[in-house]
Amino acid sequence: MEINWNLVKEMTLWHYEDLIKKMLKVLSYNFVQEYYSHTTKEAGSYLNKLLGYNPKYEEYMTKLNNNFQKLDSLKIQNYGDLVHKVETREKCEEFLRSTEIPFKELISTLNYIFRWVLPFRNVYLSQLVETSNEPQKTYISKLRKCDIRFNLDILELARTKEGRIRLSEETGIPEAFIFDLVNRADLTRLPYMSSKTVDHLCSAGYTSIDKLARVRAERLKEDMKTYFDGKGIKLGPFIDTKGLACWARAIPKIIEV
Repeated sequence: MEINWNLVKEMTLWHYEDLIKKMLKVLSYNFVQEYYSHTTKEAGSYLNKLLGYNPKYEEYMTKLNNNFQKLDSLKIQNYGDLVHKVETREKCEEFLRSTEIPFKELISTLNYIFRWVLPFRNVYLSQLVETSNEPQKTYISKLRKCDIRFNLDILELARTKEGRIRLSEETGIPEAFIFDLVNRADLTRLPYMSSKTVDHLCSAGYTSIDKLARVRAERLKEDMKTYFDGKGIKLGPFIDTKGLACWARAIPKIIEV
């Protein structure tokens, strides 16, 4: 059994402890536990929905599918179960010894779960509003005082109509603003999504996951090109319009209208 801990940072950009800590933080959200509780058998199906649109992922998908099949045979229940079983270096080493899963394949699987499956907790709510809009800045300040700072925080508390009404009553923030903020935060659940891309999508009229999920990839590309042409910017490969349309249909639907 060969373990090279330096390989973790090379593959994921994080040291092992930091990667696990970030994953456990995301997995601590109730909505993540509810909507991302794929069994290892379901994980393979979800992988195909997420990346099967592009042939360039074929080899990557084959390896991951093999890994999930192996995890399924080991009775690993879901993503959270796997992370908890390897949450320390000592536990990881014991897991590898008992399962004979190659270290590199384990890290590849964890990285896929972290980067592609689980929503990122990396966007401050202040990044999702107009910085020049004083009322919006005031609303964000009120939310921050309630310890609601990140994209996943607002989704946790306001993904339901009841939650938005309660939050509006508690803070004095208009429910309409909260709902718009929730939809913007929801867009950040798409793989590799930044606040800047969210702003581009919303400005082009794609203000929710639901709208993205209903559009054909070709139409989305046309609309985004029109939007960028209007700003004098060439639509480059940094926005994978085909991927966006596919991912919007694949990810769990968590917003209640």
